[in-house]
Amino acid sequence: MITNIPNPKIENELVQPDDWLYNRSVLKWTSQPHLRKQLPFLYKIFGWYCQIYFQTTNQQKLKGGRGLFRFLSGIFSQLSPDRFLHLQLKDYQVFLNPTDMRLFQVVNELSEPESDTNVLSHLLAEGDTFLDVGANHGSFAIVASKLVGKTGLVLAVEPQPRLAKAVEKSLAANALCKFQILNLAVGDRDGEIELLVPIGTSGSAGVFPEHSATHQHNSIKVPLRRFDDLVAWQSFTGKVVLKLDVEGSECAFLLGATNMIKALRPNLIIEVHPTSLKAAGATGDRLKELLQELGYSRYAEIHDCDRTFALEELNTGIQRNVVMMMA
Repeated sequence: MITNIPNPKIENELVQPDDWLYNRSVLKWTSQPHLRKQLPFLYKIFGWYCQIYFQTTNQQKLKGGRGLFRFLSGIFSQLSPDRFLHLQLKDYQVFLNPTDMRLFQVVNELSEPESDTNVLSHLLAEGDTFLDVGANHGSFAIVASKLVGKTGLVLAVEPQPRLAKAVEKSLAANALCKFQILNLAVGDRDGEIELLVPIGTSGSAGVFPEHSATHQHNSIKVPLRRFDDLVAWQSFTGKVVLKLDVEGSECAFLLGATNMIKALRPNLIIEVHPTSLKAAGATGDRLKELLQELGYSRYAEIHDCDRTFALEELNTGIQRNVVMMMA
């Protein structure tokens, strides 16, 4: 899930999907000695360059950062193809895919006071169930795995094999609860799909070329399942909270999880993404209509859950993360 992302629209300049990851706000933690010293040497070089560049310029974007990161991470991957980066943060341990530039934002998601993951402390308690659909590196699942305690459950769904393994390692290091990782995609049918993964950032991976294949990317075949038939959701404990971030496949997931949603009435953390909805041939109005059919009637901004608004008032033309609630 994306937080604090600028939306540059520079005339005649082709905006890359990973541009925002090279911003000062994303990379500022690399200047913290206690974090940088945990990085392998090649990533320390990248961290030193970030610190020097941002200290000596007023620029907000790291010049030459993309080329340097891909060069250094490529060497690291050749030398240690199966290795993950492992960081001990203040409250969590995290394992990161070393060739994915999005790893730098994951650290912010797990350590910044204003991170979107902080909403979970308002929604989860001991014994609850958390579903992380489109987990990526698992930031939300990692935070939830402590909040739901020993009697709770965390279930993470991530179709990218490398990231699913990273989530498994992170949850093994952090979780107080039982957890399960499903390395597949979820939608409104069973079968197989082609997942398109931009080389710059795993966060834009999806099945719609107009969103996920606009730049250089890799393609992998992954299983596709309906959530209603995939897991024994009838045995979920406590309240259920669902985080959904699937790059345009939101409507398909909801249609394949209708029985679970109507029965368990989970609070829903969802990214409203006009571009990916358009790529999927959907609209914000169709998403709102489907949510209302499932029983959702109100929403709150992710950083202000105490104030709720009628769902029909939600402006789906703006990219944002919101919490959907039933009456």
